[in-house]
Amino acid sequence: MLPDSNTRAACEEFLVRTAKWKSGWPLEVHVYGDATAEHRETSASRTDWQIVRNFFGRYSDLYRPIFHLPSRNPPVKDRVNCVNAVLLNQAGERRLFIDSRCKELAKDLEQVVWKTDPSGNTLSDLNNSDRMRTHLSDALGYYAHSQFPMRATIGERGGPALL
Repeated sequence: MLPDSNTRAACEEFLVRTAKWKSGWPLEVHVYGDATAEHRETSASRTDWQIVRNFFGRYSDLYRPIFHLPSRNPPVKDRVNCVNAVLLNQAGERRLFIDSRCKELAKDLEQVVWKTDPSGNTLSDLNNSDRMRTHLSDALGYYAHSQFPMRATIGERGGPALL
């Protein structure tokens, strides 16, 4: 977590934090995120994803990025359900463990709640009134939704060939 940071600074910090894994060949890096980072704000000359792609382009000898970017963002409830399911699913399986050093992510998972209306009814948006919360759990949600979606993939299923 980099408080009060920006995309360029996050990329440079990624370079520093991954230096220990340099091995002589490019490190394969899977990159997840939200679709809105593809849109340029009027105050910016480039999108966040353009900055990230440019960063990896400058360091192609160190990294081989694989981007997993949705064309549109999945519904918040779907992302939350995907995260909950990888943490502990109905069968009692845990497919994701949070490292104890991820203190801010743990706080997000413990403290982020749904918004409620004046009558106390739960709404379909997360309460993001604390500007320190939701960013890390959102990021985890994009990963979880991409790799462990709630809906089955449409199309043919693999299995034994019928002769």
